Amino acid sequence: MKLKVCGMREEANIRSVLAIKPDLMGFIFYSKSKRFVDELSLAGIDFGMTQKVGVFVNEPLDSLAEKVIKFGLDYVQLHGDESLSYLVAVKYLGVKVIKVLRIQDELPIHEILAFEQEVDYFLYDTLSLEYGGSGKKFQWDILNDSPSSKPFWLSGGLSIGNLKGLGLIHHPGLIGIDVNSQFESHPGMKNIELLQVLKKLL
Repeated sequence: MKLKVCGMREEANIRSVLAIKPDLMGFIFYSKSKRFVDELSLAGIDFGMTQKVGVFVNEPLDSLAEKVIKFGLDYVQLHGDESLSYLVAVKYLGVKVIKVLRIQDELPIHEILAFEQEVDYFLYDTLSLEYGGSGKKFQWDILNDSPSSKPFWLSGGLSIGNLKGLGLIHHPGLIGIDVNSQFESHPGMKNIELLQVLKKLL
């Protein structure tokens, strides 16, 4: 099971999390987020095998492209209401694309089928008005009904306490989990001890 740690912002904390060797590390470029990355420099930080993900919400394409270059992003995670044509344009930037689909009570089958041919990964998160970061989980076992074979990440309220619930997911597409608020001391500052425990459990 792979690990993505999202919502990173502080340089010292970034270095500490990198020591745990997550597969992906996420940086949020959405100004309304509590974990918004504004003036962050990643120069001089050795990411090793950990790849960088930029999280965007309805970002103008030219602005997104600028950040891909500036921060050396490997992945772009689209967390808003982006169209299929927008997604295709992002892929031309030479990055892998993660499309977030927000779930309340039912799988968004129409969106899954619309995006699956172009997206590299899906990420399933809990529906919220704030485009994620709610710290709440949805009924994970409904993912077993997904008609897509596209690999996906699970997000939304993941914690040490509910990790056993991953056993309810039998869909072969599940490749990893995306953690954020449940592993923080405050927004943007990850709890290293908790992440170390999580890493051992995966």
